[in-house]
Amino acid sequence: MKTVLIFDDDQPLAETIKEAIEQGVQGSACIIEIDFGKSAERIKDVRPDAIVLDLMKGQQSSELPGEKAWKDVWDATFCPIVIYTGWEGDIQPTVPTNHPFVKLIAKGGGTLAAVVDALNGFAPAVESVNKLREEVDKVIHKVLRDTAGDGHIPLTNADHLVHAGRRRIAATMDDPTLIGNRKMTSWEVYLVPAIGQDCLTADILFKSGGSKDNPESFRLMLSPSCDLAGGGKGLPALVAKCMNLAVMIKKFKESLKAVNLSEGTISEKDLKEALRSLVLSQGTWNGWYPLPAFASILPACAANLKDLELVPIASIGPIDSSTHEFVRVASIDSPFREQVAWAYLTTAARPGMPDRDLKAWAEEVVIAASAPAPATSAATSTPAPNP
Repeated sequence: MKTVLIFDDDQPLAETIKEAIEQGVQGSACIIEIDFGKSAERIKDVRPDAIVLDLMKGQQSSELPGEKAWKDVWDATFCPIVIYTGWEGDIQPTVPTNHPFVKLIAKGGGTLAAVVDALNGFAPAVESVNKLREEVDKVIHKVLRDTAGDGHIPLTNADHLVHAGRRRIAATMDDPTLIGNRKMTSWEVYLVPAIGQDCLTADILFKSGGSKDNPESFRLMLSPSCDLAGGGKGLPALVAKCMNLAVMIKKFKESLKAVNLSEGTISEKDLKEALRSLVLSQGTWNGWYPLPAFASILPACAANLKDLELVPIASIGPIDSSTHEFVRVASIDSPFREQVAWAYLTTAARPGMPDRDLKAWAEEVVIAASAPAPATSAATSTPAPNP
């Protein structure tokens, strides 16, 4: 951690806080600001890795000039913050109780150690945030240099660059040359919390009152996003029920044995390879859509695209709702959102086929494929002239 910005109108106390932080947080350097009115300006200029913020004017006061600084951080210039204050009342915006980057610590004897501990706890997040900002800056640089700078975007209207640049920035964020050629993790398919005000195709729903560890508490949205906009015009949403992965794996193993890809017990190595090549690379298998785990939001599970349910859209609320039957806990990003739609389409739109002797047909195919190729004569290899 490089820079910690301290807001406290008590200069001697601020110096004490500064000394404790620089001794207790490796690599840190503190900047003190005693004028709360300069909070927005100072945060913008300094771009600190973390902030330690007092709220009160003096030690015994009901004036809270630091409340504006807290609002500036929360609304516009967010970074990890320790609110270190003697104020015991409410402030706006409300300080979240479980946010990993926000800590509220009451001033008092011996509490500086808690401030130092909180800042040390922020260190991994600070490193990640700085890396993310570097990646975003690289992308913006590339878009402006290669697209706008080369005359591809007309600048006769200022909105052209904003709109075109925004779309290209979003697409360029996955350019492997800009992110160190790393592969996507499985859970990067998710956008958490869910995006937008309306439900979208492939949103992950959680049934209120369920267990976050139980896959059966979750649903995968299948209805098209356009049919969900504006509350869906009174129509219900189509969702797939989620199941324990063991159910899918059992059926997958049975399918391997059925086609003689596995004799007896399949090894863990062979199972992983079969899953990679036959299921995960395709995204879906036999009506099952595997879903990776995401921290405390969603356990690893599989949506059963053949086990469906109709859910009133009015019964679906945001993640912090306590009054809806379901809440949206995540969205699935493109192109995986479209992959879900395609997986359901290929599952539901299968034509009804008669029962055929596929085993005998398979034998015919193998025999035909292993037969010697017929000799090609010059006469047959020469294209016939056009009439």
